Amino acid sequence: MAILSLAFCFNNALAQFDGQFSQYMNNLSLINPSYVGQSTMIQASIFQRTQWIGMPGAPIVSMLSLDTPFKLMNADHGAGIQFLSDIFGVFNNQQVRLMYSYKHTLGNGIISVGTNIGILNIICYGDSINLTKISQDDGYHTPNDPVIPIGTQTGMGFDFGLGVNYSADNYRVGVSLTHINSPTVGLGEKTDFKISPFIQIHGGYNILTGNEDYKIRTNLIFASDFVSWTSHISAALDIKNRFWIGAGYRVQDALSIMAGIKIFEGFKIGYNFDLPTNSLISRTFGSHELFATYEFSLFREKSKASKSIRIL
Repeated sequence: MAILSLAFCFNNALAQFDGQFSQYMNNLSLINPSYVGQSTMIQASIFQRTQWIGMPGAPIVSMLSLDTPFKLMNADHGAGIQFLSDIFGVFNNQQVRLMYSYKHTLGNGIISVGTNIGILNIICYGDSINLTKISQDDGYHTPNDPVIPIGTQTGMGFDFGLGVNYSADNYRVGVSLTHINSPTVGLGEKTDFKISPFIQIHGGYNILTGNEDYKIRTNLIFASDFVSWTSHISAALDIKNRFWIGAGYRVQDALSIMAGIKIFEGFKIGYNFDLPTNSLISRTFGSHELFATYEFSLFREKSKASKSIRIL
C-alpha cells in the first residue's frame, strides 16, 4: 500500500488532482461554474465515487453542492456553494467553492458566464509511507528522503476559475478553466504541491426519436491540464423523462454503464459503473458512482411548473 500511495502522491498527483465523475451531466456546475443556478429552482446534489475497487490508496471522491437562481436588477443570476473531498493515496484534497453566474437570453437559448473562488486544503499523511520498504523496492528513494513530508502535513491555498456556456432546449456547449492562478500549496518545509490550470470543453445534444416519450441524450467532454488529456463520450436513452439507461467511454481508460430514475418530481438518483479498458483491468473490480439531486422551491407557486434546461 505504501508503494502505491507514494506513486499517487509524487508521480500522478497533478494529473489526478481533480476527481472525475462519469455522470457529471446531472450537475454541470461540477465542471463549469456558469451552470450554477441553471434550474428555475434550488438544487441540492450529492455525488460519491469509489474508484478502482480493490486497489489500496485508490481515489474516493465526494461532492455536496447547493445552488439557486435569483433575479437582480431585472437580470437572471445564479449562486451556489460546493464542498469536495478527494482522498487518493496519502493525500486528502478538500475544496470549498463559492460560485456565481450571470445569464442572458440569446436567440433560442441562454448564454451564461460564471466564476468560482475557493479554498484548497491539502492533507498529506506522511507517516503512512514506509520509505525503508520503498527504497528497497525501487532503488531510487532513500529512507530519509527530504521531499517526503514527515508526519501529517496540511497546506492551504486560494483557487479561482471561470466558465461560459450556451444552452438551448436540445443542446448545449461550454468551456471552463479551473485553477487559473496555478495555486501552490506548501506541505512542510521542503515540499510544494502545485496545481496546474485545467480546461474542460464540453457539449450535449438531445436526439429526438419522433416519440416524445423517448430521447437519446448525448454528451462529450474533453479535459486537459495542458500536459495530458482525456475525453469521455456517452449516450443515454431517456424514457418518459423519468428513467434513463446508457453507456459511455473514457478514452484509454474505461467503459461506463449508467442508469437512473426520477423518484418523484424534483428528486432523482443515478448509478454508474466504470470497467477499465487498460492494464488496470487485472488489478481492480472497476469503479462505482452514485448521485442524488433534489430540486425544490421555498415559495410554492401552483401556476408554475419546474423547468430546467439541464441535459443528462
